[in-house]
Amino acid sequence: MKQTSILALYKTTARTSNLLLSTLSFFLLFLLASCHNDEDVNYDLTAYPSDLVSTPIYTSNFPLAVAEAQSPINIEPSKAIVFHSVDPVLHYGAITLNSVANNAGENLRVNVSGSDSSNNYITVGGKKYYLVNFHFHYSSEHTVDGKYSKMEIHFVNVSSDNSYAVLSVMVEPGNVNTSLQNLFSQSPVMANAINSPNTTFDLTALFPSNTRSYYTYNGSLTTPNFGAASAVTNGGPVTWFVFKDKQQISDTEFNSYTGIYTEPNFRAIQPLKGRKVYVNPGF
Repeated sequence: MKQTSILALYKTTARTSNLLLSTLSFFLLFLLASCHNDEDVNYDLTAYPSDLVSTPIYTSNFPLAVAEAQSPINIEPSKAIVFHSVDPVLHYGAITLNSVANNAGENLRVNVSGSDSSNNYITVGGKKYYLVNFHFHYSSEHTVDGKYSKMEIHFVNVSSDNSYAVLSVMVEPGNVNTSLQNLFSQSPVMANAINSPNTTFDLTALFPSNTRSYYTYNGSLTTPNFGAASAVTNGGPVTWFVFKDKQQISDTEFNSYTGIYTEPNFRAIQPLKGRKVYVNPGF
């Protein structure tokens, strides 16, 4: 009887040990899988993604990856990779309006040069990009979850090594914006004409109050034939910052713009082709 009891106890203990080992093995595999998934998602970035910091622009012999990285894109917030960063830092202030251009009858463009360009710039990872122009599109070029905004303003910045970074401000119907109306009233009516009012203009009036929250990705310019020797139009790489918060414009102001620029001017949405889109929630 004692031998039988001891044998039964041994078998019970063995079964219990095997069960514990199986449970422990499953738990370890679960932890490994979870850690692997967290690394893939990259939701704990604490600095601006280094792979998005733009390098000198290509003007010929485009690598395939650059040629296919086109803008604009449709931004899907639910798929954007979260990160936290103080970049870009905006050093924008006042400029003198001495080159307000009707760009081929397609859109309003304000050219910035000389000391105004030197004094109005952004930094990304300490790298400076100087403002060379800002211009308007309607409808917007980028979309968010497939939805267009009323307008989109692009602030084109170029570094000393010919790298590009563009800030994008979406514009929606809403309150009066006297700064926008001031610009529109300075626009030449004739295509390719330039107006030089030589008045002071505050760039910050065109931005939403919150510029810390934005989407960012690598893309291209959206207007054709960048670079005289370009083998491919709209070449990149260009670092894009699309602010989540939007500027507003009244119906009267929008109508004054479309009274001069009568046709919409925006490029079709381009395929993402595996590129990553990041989002900085701004907190």
